Amino acid sequence: MSSWRLALVISIVALVPMSGGCSLPEGDQSSPTQLHYLWVKVRAAGDADRMWELLHPDVRAEFERWLTAEKRTVNEIKTAYPKEDAVKALEVIGGSKRGELDAPKSLFKLFVRPTPDAPGSLGEVAAHVKSEDLSADGATATIRTYGGDEVVFQKGGDGQWYATLAPDELVRLKTARANAERNLERVKANLQKLGRNKP
Repeated sequence: MSSWRLALVISIVALVPMSGGCSLPEGDQSSPTQLHYLWVKVRAAGDADRMWELLHPDVRAEFERWLTAEKRTVNEIKTAYPKEDAVKALEVIGGSKRGELDAPKSLFKLFVRPTPDAPGSLGEVAAHVKSEDLSADGATATIRTYGGDEVVFQKGGDGQWYATLAPDELVRLKTARANAERNLERVKANLQKLGRNKP
């Protein structure tokens, strides 16, 4: 048997006991590995409501702060700006859609735009956990999969494990929240100027 065929057979045989077949375990929030399996299934199903519940409270707090700033900004513009200035101001902040959302979870759904994407059998094999490394304080875990992915999970104050966003998504979230807060401060400053200009 040629060396490449032998390597292929060995790799297939090695995967079978590791996966117990191809399907992923159901998963829960009891450990980083179990949460990884749950998160893969929930994200593949495009279930944004469940994804929101599984997000670490610190990440949810960022969305709450972002939405609060958006709502206050839109409200100030619509109620206190002169009508002609309000239209321009709303254009500058990218419209009023975000500020009119009902809850942080709705802003999260806009942010991630999850679409169902079942991993398939090969994807499920690749999604199996290869290693789980806990931080020294036990509050963070890095999961590495057989497919080469590296995912970080965090422990909550309730002892349950929670998902975080990917590093680039976290940067994007914090930037969006900071921009919304800066917009609010600018709107407040503009209103103070308008107030001073009134007779």
